[in-house]
Amino acid sequence: MIDGWEFGLQSMRQGERSVIRVSDPRYGYGISGVSPLIPPNAEIEMDIQVSLVEAGVDLGTIASADPLKPRTPASIAAAYNTRREQAALDALNETDEGLDYWIKKIKGYYFFGFFEGETGEKPPWYLTPSITFPIAFAVVGAAFAVSLAGGAIKERGVQVTDELDAIIISSAAVQHGIMMAAAAVHTGISA
Repeated sequence: MIDGWEFGLQSMRQGERSVIRVSDPRYGYGISGVSPLIPPNAEIEMDIQVSLVEAGVDLGTIASADPLKPRTPASIAAAYNTRREQAALDALNETDEGLDYWIKKIKGYYFFGFFEGETGEKPPWYLTPSITFPIAFAVVGAAFAVSLAGGAIKERGVQVTDELDAIIISSAAVQHGIMMAAAAVHTGISA
């Protein structure tokens, strides 16, 4: 996050939408930018909408408090990997056992997120993929079982030919004979 974002956000209210332009590099990504993604002295324009306000959050400490915040793609990736490794170590040090362990593990799974809103708000319980997909598979499976049991789906024996099949086969044979005769006349071979 950048300081210009924070200063602009502090002046906004819940539900407000603003376009914030940061023209001073001191409040953006600095005079060096973030190579190769953001050029030096870049002007930044952000379209922000405040959807939810939490009481007690000090925005003044989010971006500007850390003078060692990552500035290059490589340092940002390294900081991200460090946080992931720390999270993995924290997960290994958990002391949950038995049923509590499995309940926590199942609740921690994230299935796709198709129904999650742009704001990250939780979907209604009936649109949660861990509930919706198994129900959908059960309904399709039950419909297939009912169709199979009711005789709507059955294996047929040898293919049956009817009058239309006979007409198509005979016309194909006649056409094949005409083509063979034309080819023989063209090459000078008599049949």
